[in-house]
Amino acid sequence: MGLQEKKAAKAIKDQYFDDYQKDLNEIVGKELPIEINWDSFDLNSIKFIPSVCLQRTVDAFKAVCADDLGKEAVQEGISKIVVNNIEESTAAENKSVGLDSGVLIINACYGGHHSGFFTDTDIKGYLERSL
Repeated sequence: MGLQEKKAAKAIKDQYFDDYQKDLNEIVGKELPIEINWDSFDLNSIKFIPSVCLQRTVDAFKAVCADDLGKEAVQEGISKIVVNNIEESTAAENKSVGLDSGVLIINACYGGHHSGFFTDTDIKGYLERSL
């Protein structure tokens, strides 16, 4: 990660990250850390972290946790969220969302075509099928 990417990542962290983390924790009713693999993001994709990555993830959890059953399932089934940015040219075929030992892992391309990332509805559907 070069200096430009480090500065962009710091700006996202300083300006947006804590608010999204706080919103997610309130929605879920517990501390649910979001771990972004910053080194996997290039300069173009970093700028989409707030709107495409964080907002859609928080919106998905908001929908799942709209009732007590959903909130309880998330509290018991997920301990952390890990986000990785993947190569744009193969993102449509290689994007994935999975749950492994309580860790929700989202692999997507956040700076490219919409076919390379997940919508909040996609994430919500996965959570409802997996929890």
